[in-house]
Amino acid sequence: MVKFVLLVAALTAAESAAAQSSFDYNACLKLANRHPDEGMEMAMNALTAGDDASAEHCAAVALVGLKQYGEAARRLDLLARKGSAGNAEVRAQLLGQAGNAWILAGQPELATASFTAALALMPGEAEYLIDRARAAALSKRWTAAEADLTSALASEPGNVQALVLRASARRAQKNIKGAVGDVTQALLLQEDNVEALVERGLLRAEQGDKAGARQDFLAVLEKAPYSEAAASARMEIEKLEVKKKR
Repeated sequence: MVKFVLLVAALTAAESAAAQSSFDYNACLKLANRHPDEGMEMAMNALTAGDDASAEHCAAVALVGLKQYGEAARRLDLLARKGSAGNAEVRAQLLGQAGNAWILAGQPELATASFTAALALMPGEAEYLIDRARAAALSKRWTAAEADLTSALASEPGNVQALVLRASARRAQKNIKGAVGDVTQALLLQEDNVEALVERGLLRAEQGDKAGARQDFLAVLEKAPYSEAAASARMEIEKLEVKKKR
């Protein structure tokens, strides 16, 4: 199961720049998250006064809230390439955010480019390897996704998220043994991880263990009834019911 998340992080360099102007960066970010139209207005007013990295970042965050994902991604990509954005770590964060916005915009190829640029700045960083694997999975490039997740796990061996996603990639390639190994390890590390439970349910269904699959899906509904994992679990339970009636 592939999950796409946009992470909104504060810009260290932008905070420093904002401190030298009247623009309140943190207030703009809060407004952009809660009332994106008002946050966008505040950011654009600041941008008319000059090229301010913090205002540009706030505008991008507001655009995400307004569901204008492509424009948000474009702005984040451009900002990351400006010297005013900050050091390599901050620029990589911006590129990572751009990549996630491209995913939300349904542009996995552009997302891959952003994550690759982030990895050029922060080689081997598990977060960007996992994100790039998500982009690959969106295009059903399972071999590339698995390779990035394996690299992420080499960097962070206990990363449950990477284990679950690699299990998904391996299942898609019919490597059931490898997928089972990954999801088993993930649940040993976090027994209540609902994404791992969904994945194990899918694997059990793949192997003909319908009762075991249903048990995992029901456990997800009990542990996190309003989550995305629960939505997936409900859909899979319906599929099991349909097959049962046939």
